[in-house]
Parts: sequence; structure tokens; C-alpha cells
Amino acid sequence: MSGRAGERTKAATGEQKLTAVPEVSTEDLRAIDREYLCWGDTVHYQEKPIIVSGCQGGLVFDSDGNTYIDMGMWHSSCNFGYRNPEIESEVCRQLGTLPQACGDFLHREKLLVAKEVVDAIYERTGVKGRVSFNVGGSLVVEDALKIIRKNTGKNKVAVMMGAYHGRSLSTLCLSSSHRYRQYFNEFPERAIMFPFANCAQCFYEKERDTCDLYCARMIRKAFSNEYYGIASATSSEIGAIVVEPCQGRGYTIPPKDFYRNFTGEMQERGILILDDEIQVGMYRTGKLFAFEHFGFVPDIITLSKSFTNGLSPVSLVWARADLVDPEVFTPGHAHSNFANHPLGTAAALASWRYMMAQDYETSVPAKGSYFLANLRELQVRHPFVGSVDGLGLLLNMVFADEKGVPYRNSAQLAAEIAQESDFTYKGKSWRMILQIGGYDLNVLKFAPYLDISYEEIDCAIAVLDQILEKLGLMLSCQSVASGGVR
Repeated sequence: MSGRAGERTKAATGEQKLTAVPEVSTEDLRAIDREYLCWGDTVHYQEKPIIVSGCQGGLVFDSDGNTYIDMGMWHSSCNFGYRNPEIESEVCRQLGTLPQACGDFLHREKLLVAKEVVDAIYERTGVKGRVSFNVGGSLVVEDALKIIRKNTGKNKVAVMMGAYHGRSLSTLCLSSSHRYRQYFNEFPERAIMFPFANCAQCFYEKERDTCDLYCARMIRKAFSNEYYGIASATSSEIGAIVVEPCQGRGYTIPPKDFYRNFTGEMQERGILILDDEIQVGMYRTGKLFAFEHFGFVPDIITLSKSFTNGLSPVSLVWARADLVDPEVFTPGHAHSNFANHPLGTAAALASWRYMMAQDYETSVPAKGSYFLANLRELQVRHPFVGSVDGLGLLLNMVFADEKGVPYRNSAQLAAEIAQESDFTYKGKSWRMILQIGGYDLNVLKFAPYLDISYEEIDCAIAVLDQILEKLGLMLSCQSVASGGVR
């Protein structure tokens, strides 16, 4: 049956009737958007959002027939590619067997994926844990906060400047951007914020070659004297420090010894380490978990996004077994009606098994190095590219001048060019989806799907080169004195 036709069953007679699905033009759909949708979501950061009609691998297709190379994969929600047949088929199978089940029950997929995640973390850390589930990233971070409060008796946590952990009212306390909170009154439990090791834009205006990780030392120092207002010799105001090993805001990668400078001392004080792996886990950096690069072991880990490869979302929080012992974290402490629905746990189990069957610990670093080498060649070609960096297939490109002064909003401009213009590679027309970040919206973030081929990387780099050519012309036309992009 054509995708443009559907079946409607008349309950009374059992009669089946084919009903054509009416065509709706792109302009009509945009008119519906203008009149009927609330514009409070992130879709409407864009003046003209893509109206998607299909996806496959690392590509997205729109209703006007354009093909987009997706360099963000839904904010790293689809590490294993759109419409991955091995994962999608398991969700379809589940749809035909157990599509729905009350969260008060157990089912096979939930139990199996729980065991496989717990075993994998134990294998890597030697720490025994337990897991529970929720629906999305914000909710599973909230569950982690409950575990922290229950075990420490502390309402306050510490986070890094530039952090993003969600936009629910509770997780807004952790996310560093004030604009997310400014419309929702005061947040009395707002987290204590420490500068992150963002070496391209150092809060302390230090140089990486000579700073001796000043930012990490200042975190440690803040706990060294009661008159600094955070801690005394026997106690502290915070129950945990929440980290993204590499920050989602600009895919910022800290020095390898950054966390080692303070996490061990925090844990000795009884302060828990909550590791948010929602964007950077699932082999995005070439390790199953990004914390493995940085020499610390967290007490709590959150997963979402690619945990189900973007299908039927389910998120997960792992915690040390003693923190969620059934006699400590008793039934009812955490619940959401759809927290472990069968379609989601089937997607999670299939995603996990697909991922673990690949050789990502070898292939992702190799492809990441190749991608980064090509980005460095673009940096040489385009003088407004101040720096590039990468860890596995988590990469960034920073637009700044030779003194490190950022070209403000330049990444946003690049993303608009990429999405709304046609570029050519090997006789075919391409557009590109680019993610933006950085404190001045001057960073392009790259998170291609992990199965990307070298030929696809070549195509992406060729298209990106053309985008940068166009961006460079636009930047050169804007006066610094007018406050343009600087």
C-alpha cells in the first residue's frame, strides 16, 4: 500500500475503506506553524525550520526534496544512524508482541538492559551499581538529584559554568545559562558554579601552557577554608558536583588531568560525583563513557538520547549500589508513568547490543582523527577559524581572531548558511545541519553518526569548506565597529 493512503476500519461493520491522505504544501504547513504552535520550544530559534520528511544513516530529507548532511545527529541522540535496521526491527517486533505494559510490572527487555549496563560499568570501574529508568534526560537528572538528596541530606550541588543538564524547573537550577531561568522567578536552590576548563576562552584569562590547571586548583581551594563560604573541615553545603566530562554547550574538551585535580578530594569529603553522559556517552568520544578518558570514577551516571538511538525514549540513571540499596532508596522514591515502557526498553536493549557488537573503541578514534585532521586543514584555509579540537567523533570549531576574541553569533550565521543554501560535491546537491554552541555562539559542534564512512567524512568536509567560504565573505562585509559579529 502506498504511503499516501491509509486504512480506516468501521467498527460496526468491519468494512475497510481506503482513504487518501490529502497533500499539504510546505507553505500551508508553515502557516499552521505560525498560527497553531506555541513557539516556546527550540524549533523556533530558527527563522525557517526544516520540515523533515525522511532520514537515513547520517542524512535528513525535507518536504521540498533537499538532502542534508546531519553533523549533529539530533544532539547526539542517534549515534548509530537514523533508521538503523537492527535497532528499528526490534522496536517493530516489540510493537507486535508487548507494545504496552504498566510501569508497575517487570518485563524481559527492562531486566536484560539493566543487567547489561550494570555489568559493563562494573567491568570498567570495579564498582557495583543498580539502575532505574525514566523518559528523558531532564527527568533522569532529576532522579539523580533525588538519590543525592536522600543520601547526603543536601539540597545544593555544584556545577560547571557552561553546563547544560536540562530545562525542567529542577534541572534549570543546574544549567548555567541565566536566560533559561530569567522568566521563571527566583531559584533558591540554584547550584554553585565553578569555571570550567574552557581553554579557548578561559574565565581566569590564563594561558593553557602556563596555567598549571589554575581552574581545577581554584575548585579545590574553595573547599579548603570555611571562610570561603562553601565548606568546613567536617561538612559542606553541597551534596554533589555535577559534571559533563566534555561540555555539551560547545563540545568543549578539558585537559585530561582536569577532573583528577579535585574529584578524588570531593569524594573523600563525602561529596558525590554525578556524571552526565547524556550527550557524550555511548562511544561518542571513543570510549563507552567519556569519564574513562579523564581518570575518575563517578558515583552516579545518567544516560539518555542515544541510549535508545532516538527511538521511543527511555533514559537511565546508574548509581553505586549502596546509594540505591532497596532499604535506602525504597519503592516510590522515583517514578514516571512511562519510565520503562516496553517499546523504549526494547530500543535500549537493541541499541546497547548493536553498540557493543561494533569495534567503536578502535573505529571512532580513527575516524575522529581523520575528521580532526581535515578540520585543521580548513582552519589553515579560513583565518577566522581560531581553533579546532576533538575527542573521538565529538569535535568543535571555534570562530575567533588571532588574539582569541570570539566572532559573536558567527556559528549561528554558519548554521543558517548551511541549512538554507545548496552546495555541490561530486555532482550532487547537498545542504548541512550544523549544531552551534560556545559562550558567544561562535562554536560549531560536530557529532556525526559513529558508522560514518571516510567517504562521507570527505563529503562533509567539502561541503563545510564551501560553507566557510560563504561565511568568510559575510564576515568580511561586517564592520567590527558596528558591533557586528564580534
